[in-house]
Amino acid sequence: MKNLILAAAVATALSVSAQAGAASPNSELSQIREQLESLMQRVDKLEQENTQLKSENEALKATDEKLEAQGDYLKSEARGLRKESAQAALEVGRVKDASKVAITGDVRYRYEMISDETLAAGGVQSTADRYRDRIRARLAATVKATDNITVGIGMTTTEANDPRSGNQSLTGSFSKKSLDLDLAYFDWKFASWGNLIGGKMKQPFIKPGQSLFWDNDITPEGLALNFSSGMFFGTAYNYWINEVSGAENTRTADTMLRGLQVGARFPMGANTLMLALHYYDLSAGQGRAPFYNNSSNGNTTVNVGTPATAVLAFDYEVIDLSAEYNMMFGQTPFQIWADYAQNQDPSDLDTAWAAGVLFGKAGNYRTFEVGAGYQVVEKDALFGQLIDSDFAGGNTDQEGWVLRAAYAPVRNWTLNTTYFLNKRNVDRPTSLGQRDIDYDRLQVDFNVKF
Repeated sequence: MKNLILAAAVATALSVSAQAGAASPNSELSQIREQLESLMQRVDKLEQENTQLKSENEALKATDEKLEAQGDYLKSEARGLRKESAQAALEVGRVKDASKVAITGDVRYRYEMISDETLAAGGVQSTADRYRDRIRARLAATVKATDNITVGIGMTTTEANDPRSGNQSLTGSFSKKSLDLDLAYFDWKFASWGNLIGGKMKQPFIKPGQSLFWDNDITPEGLALNFSSGMFFGTAYNYWINEVSGAENTRTADTMLRGLQVGARFPMGANTLMLALHYYDLSAGQGRAPFYNNSSNGNTTVNVGTPATAVLAFDYEVIDLSAEYNMMFGQTPFQIWADYAQNQDPSDLDTAWAAGVLFGKAGNYRTFEVGAGYQVVEKDALFGQLIDSDFAGGNTDQEGWVLRAAYAPVRNWTLNTTYFLNKRNVDRPTSLGQRDIDYDRLQVDFNVKF
C-alpha cells in the first residue's frame, strides 16, 4: 500500500516538473522532496490508523465471540434453572400434599387374668381362672381433602368382628390375625361452630372421666352433627344398629340409635367444671333381637315365636347426666367425675351411676396417673351392647370397683395396670339362684402409640 502511494507521488512530481518548463532543477527537486515527505507522513499516519483499526476490530471480534459464548452459557443456565424451578415446584407440591396426610396408630400387648365365680349345674365353677396374652394394633390415616373436609380411614385387629374389642388372643398355632375396617368417615367443617361427620366414626360425644357407660372401642355408624360456641358444646346423631329387609307382611323397621348431647365447660379460676346432658333412644329395638353374638349382655328379654327367640323386653330411652371437675395440684392434674343415667321405659332396675377420681396424667416423659372408680349398672338401665366389655364381663346387672395406675417412661410409651373388682347378678339371680357373683379381672398393658 505504502509503495503504491509512493509511486503515485513520484508520478505526480514528474508531471509537475514537466509542466514547470524552465524552472530551476534544484528548486524542483526541493519541492518534490517536500511533497514526498508530506505524503510519506500522511501514509505513515494512515498506516498507524489502519493498524489501530485492525487491532480494535480484532478486539471487537473477540468481545463479540465472548459475548456470544456468554449468551449460549446464559441460555443453558436459564434452561437448567427452569428445569430446577419446575422440579422444585413439583417437590413443593409433594410436600404440601404430604402435609395433608396424618398417619397415627398404636400397638398394645396385654397380659390378662380373669376369675369368674359363676357356677354351672352341679355347683361347680363354670369357667376356670383364665390367663391369656392379647395384642391390639390400630392404624389410621386422616387426609385433609379440601380446606374444610377431612377424610379418615382406620383398621384394627379384632376377634369375630366384636364391636367392643380390638383384641386378638395369642392362640391358634401362630395363625394369622384379622385386621378389619374400624373407621371410614368424612368430617365436614361447614361453619366455625359446626362439623358434620358421616360414616363409621369415633364417638363424637363427651364422656366424663373414666366412665364405662360406653365401651371405648365402639365406632358407631351413621351421621353426627357436632357444634360448639364459646363454653357450650353439643352433638346430635343418628346411627344404624340393624338394617332390616323382608317381605311386606313382616316387620322391617330398622333398629336405630338416635341421640342428643348438650353441655358446657364453666371456667372457675384456673379450674374447669364440665356439665353435660345426654339422651339416646334405641328406636325399633323393643321386641327385637338387635344383638351381637346372640347375647343381650344382661338386658331383660322375653321369648317369642316358634322356635322361641329372645327379644328385648323394654325400650331404651336413656337420660344421662355427667359432670367432670378438673384442677391442678401444683403441676399435677386432678380430676373428679360422675355419671348418672336412667332408662325411661321400665319401672324398675332402670338406673346406673358411676363416680371416680384420677390423679396425674400419663402421657409425656416420666408422667404418671392413678385412679379409682365405682360403678353400678342395673339390669335395664343401659343398652347392654354399648357398655364397657371388661367391667363385670360386659354385662349389665353389675357393680364394683375399677382401679388404675399408669406410667410413661418416655413420650408415647405407657405401662398400664387395671384391676376390676366386680360383682355380677346383683339384682336378678342366675337360673341356679346365684347372686352377687365375684368377678375379678387384672390387665397389664404395654402400649406404644405413634
